[in-house]
Amino acid sequence: MKKPIKLVTDMVKASLQVSSLDDVHSLAASAVRGFRGLVVVSENRDNPPRPEKPLEVYDFEACPFCRKVREAMTELDLSYINRTSAKGAIPTRRQIDEHGGKQQFPYLVDPNTGEEMYESEDIITYLAETYGPGRGRLSRTLAPVNTAGAAATSIVRRSGERVRPGLEEREQPDELPVLYNIEMSPYCRKVREKFNELNLHYRVENVGKFSARRPELVERGGKMMVPYLIDPNTGTEMYESDDIVAYLEETYGSITE
Repeated sequence: MKKPIKLVTDMVKASLQVSSLDDVHSLAASAVRGFRGLVVVSENRDNPPRPEKPLEVYDFEACPFCRKVREAMTELDLSYINRTSAKGAIPTRRQIDEHGGKQQFPYLVDPNTGEEMYESEDIITYLAETYGPGRGRLSRTLAPVNTAGAAATSIVRRSGERVRPGLEEREQPDELPVLYNIEMSPYCRKVREKFNELNLHYRVENVGKFSARRPELVERGGKMMVPYLIDPNTGTEMYESDDIVAYLEETYGSITE
């Protein structure tokens, strides 16, 4: 039998190796996608949209159509509430069925205008025209290529597709955790996948390149780095994707009877 110290050392090394492989895998998914969802459009840098009420997106991480909408959110510098709707998220999927008449994702709710809609392309057009510079003809023409790229990313990495058994009908915490996020970031992706697995809703504060929210994050956490988690339920704030994933698992991963 290995000595206790050697055993612990081996376990730590194995954990680090798994984490490194996961990082590489997530980075590969970002590369396949062409690093969409990184840079805020020029028109939204100096005068970013700040709707009075947060938009809500019902989606799940592995969905290619949802990915396109989340990328648009980063590029328009919009924050939103992510209503995690991975397979097995029974209450949320039931709710979207009651709202729109079917379980199809993504689904956008804008309480500022009263608009609710399915279809990723319709949502992207709506967001660009309501909170951005509008949508050009080229973007519409290349929509099938955009969809194909998003689908290829889902083939490369399907994590965040399904809720962990036993957490299908979990109660949401009193307050939404907040994630400072860049959609393209492979490290943010790992955290978003954990939110999906644990069936947790959360608020997304996007801080893409040139985002007006970046100074806010630096002032709060001390540096410009994502992901950054704020959990008002416990007073916890932290950087580092692996630390955040471990924290979410420890805090919200228990299956209660």
